[in-house]
Amino acid sequence: MDNAAYHAHPAVSKSHLDLVAKSPLHYWARYIDLKRELPEPTPAMRIGTALHTLVLEQDQFEERYITAPQVDRRTKAGKEAWAEFEAEAGDRELIAADDRAQISRMAEAVWAHPAAAVLLHWEGKAETTHMWTDPATGLACKCRPDWLTNDGRLIVDLKTTEDASPAGFRKSIGAFRYHVQSSWYLDGVQAATGNRPEQFLFVCVEKKPPYAVAVYAAAPVIVTIGAETAARDLDVLATCKQAGAWPGYSDQIEPISLPGWMMPRPDGSMQQPPEIETY
Repeated sequence: MDNAAYHAHPAVSKSHLDLVAKSPLHYWARYIDLKRELPEPTPAMRIGTALHTLVLEQDQFEERYITAPQVDRRTKAGKEAWAEFEAEAGDRELIAADDRAQISRMAEAVWAHPAAAVLLHWEGKAETTHMWTDPATGLACKCRPDWLTNDGRLIVDLKTTEDASPAGFRKSIGAFRYHVQSSWYLDGVQAATGNRPEQFLFVCVEKKPPYAVAVYAAAPVIVTIGAETAARDLDVLATCKQAGAWPGYSDQIEPISLPGWMMPRPDGSMQQPPEIETY
């Protein structure tokens, strides 16, 4: 199954659960509403997808992407050169020269990292699709690991980030629910294949110089809490599907206060605001 077919398949993915957690209405608007408009990938998403291809499916990069030439399309010569380029490009996705340079440096940084290189040289496959039925809700589910070793022992997930430090990536885990992803993939591969991988690992590469790289193994508590969170999301989704009701936020007037980081500490000092990256 290619990437487009995977994303079009209605089975529940981790991304589906993220919207359910925001509100069932957000899930309905994205996946069920017959008048829905499919969102365009953000620039950050395009960079991340291209990096995945260059690192994990390098032999397919030139088939999927082509670097746009730097020409002045206001001139006759520039227009002619661009027309020739578009004819050559075909169905390949255009990528700006600056973005191509950035992606190349990020990929080089990943391969230069000793632990990341060992993991990605382990014999395995990129973007394998796994389907299963959740026994508690009966919902069809899916996952697509970035890299699964052939022996089934390891799942490796490549992440682009603003801050790959331990403190920075812990914030990303909370912000983007990577704990749910770790458990979802481990449980999903086990349900689909009968064998549970031993470890879920994050290979994190920063998007700006010096393109620092870090590799983290998901701690048991991450996987446990992720599994509990996924189970709650699935239960909410199953209930909404059965009832045909998709609530958003509260229908009532609710009290609201300051975020926790704005509340003074017991000694009266103020906390610093969190720095959350944009994926």
